[in-house]
Amino acid sequence: MSEVYELLLRAKEADETAMMELIDKFEPKIKKLSASLPATEREDMEQELKIQMIKSIDKFDIDKLTPFWSCYEKE
Repeated sequence: MSEVYELLLRAKEADETAMMELIDKFEPKIKKLSASLPATEREDMEQELKIQMIKSIDKFDIDKLTPFWSCYEKE
């Protein structure tokens, strides 16, 4: 299993450490998304992106995930 998937599973079980690890893992992408904003708005945007990430993880239904190799399985 991938590290992100394992962290996601733990975060969905209210593991705050896993949630923080996920946020840390995506921190470079969050910084990149906010880099084009004025400095006065950057911190607020980064905070909002993290909040939305947490909300999305909570809503995410892992049971509906289609395994990558399922499209290659024979019927």
